[in-house]
Formats: sequence, C-alpha cells, structure tokens
Amino acid sequence: MRRFVLVLIYGSNDEVQGLVNKHLIDSGFSVLPNVIVSWLPQQELERKLLNIKEELIDIMERGFEGEFAYAVIELTDEQFKAVRPMIVRRLEVDCQRLISWGEALLRRIRSQRIEGIKKELLRFEREYRRLVSIHEVFDVRHEPLNKVMELARELRIEYERRNH
Repeated sequence: MRRFVLVLIYGSNDEVQGLVNKHLIDSGFSVLPNVIVSWLPQQELERKLLNIKEELIDIMERGFEGEFAYAVIELTDEQFKAVRPMIVRRLEVDCQRLISWGEALLRRIRSQRIEGIKKELLRFEREYRRLVSIHEVFDVRHEPLNKVMELARELRIEYERRNH
C-alpha cells in the first residue's frame, strides 16, 4: 500500500497561511483547514516546511510578525484507513463544486454568452485534472467523479461545436 503523510499546520495569520499554501499547494490534499494528507515522502515535505520557516524568518527580519508550527506524521495503513473517509467526503464536496461550476459554464456556452469563456474553461480544466489525479492518488472511485468526468467531456464537445 502507498505511504501517506499527515501534515498539521498552525499559522497565526492570513499572511502566514498564504505562504504555507504557496509552498504546499501541490504537495497534498487539504481535508480540513490546516490539515493536509500528502503523498510526498516525509523528507520532501520536511524540506518544503523548512523552506517556509526560512522565508518567514526573512520576512520577520523586516518587521513582520507571525507564527508557524507544524507536525508531520507518517500514517500507518490503519491510520490512513481511519482518515480515508474524510478524504472521500472532501472529494465529494469538491466534485459537487466542480459540477455546479461546469453546469454554469455549459449554460453560458449554450446561450452563446461565450466572451471570456475560454479562460474560464481552461481554469475549469486545470481544476478538473487536479481533482481526477487526487482521486487516482487516493484510489477513490465514486459517482460524483463520474458525473464530473462526463460534464468535462460535454463541456469540451459543446465548446468546440460552438466555437468552430
């Protein structure tokens, strides 16, 4: 079974949290605020977290105030099984969000209001690819993902049909 790491983060303010998000954006999946389940090796995560600390120290030397703390816990298979339902639930929520967004995009394309739609469609595609890859990493298959995949396909077809 693949190894996963739980990362617990404390950031004292929005600036610290923004810095954390910038460094960890592609490092894992946030199941709760300040709780990330990562597929990266623990050493790589530790390195990223140390980079955050170093950047914070540089900023603090210029007068910024903030606190940052973290814990990195390699999950056993049992522990991961206990956390997995939270991952699945969060993925369901993300799928529903993408479905709502995709349906709105589809309505706009069909109503011929396609000004600015290409940029938004590209953002949707990027988010869609990210969501599918996270499902693959955590080996989650469920109906909401199937619905998102069908909607993404329908969006591509409809956009191409209306745009060419």
